[in-house]
Amino acid sequence: MNGPLQTGGNAEYLLDYAAGKLNAELRMQMEQHINQCPACREFAGGQESVWQTLDSWEPAAVSMDFDRRLYQRIEQQQQQMSWWATLAQPLNSLFRHAVPISAAAGVMLVAGLLLFRPAAVPVAPQSQSAQVEVLQPEQAQTALEDMEALREFNQLVQPDNAAEPKM
Repeated sequence: MNGPLQTGGNAEYLLDYAAGKLNAELRMQMEQHINQCPACREFAGGQESVWQTLDSWEPAAVSMDFDRRLYQRIEQQQQQMSWWATLAQPLNSLFRHAVPISAAAGVMLVAGLLLFRPAAVPVAPQSQSAQVEVLQPEQAQTALEDMEALREFNQLVQPDNAAEPKM
């Protein structure tokens, strides 16, 4: 039997079972499965011990002057960071004004290019005609003989690295 841990799709049921969030019908089905599946039994037992530990945990009491110390610490951190804010003030002001101005300038530039471009004048396609050159039979025969001579020459010539012995 494949349980929630093996299939991976219903592992939430095991977590809900350990937390006590399942209704009676699903709880009975999970208990039957856990009795048969050692992996799910181990997982559910571990989760139940976590929930029991969390239920028994008592947080430390907050001191009476906690709020005062917290606000004092926040104020100290703000004073320590104020030198950075002083340095960054001109940059913040610059970016606050520069970004919208440059964006507006970019929009105006694009609008100007789109609106004031010259009208396209259609160009009539040029008529093209193929030129055929007449070759004499002797010229074609000479070219074929030259190509054959080059092919034979290439077969005779060996590359430099082929002449070296291989180890």
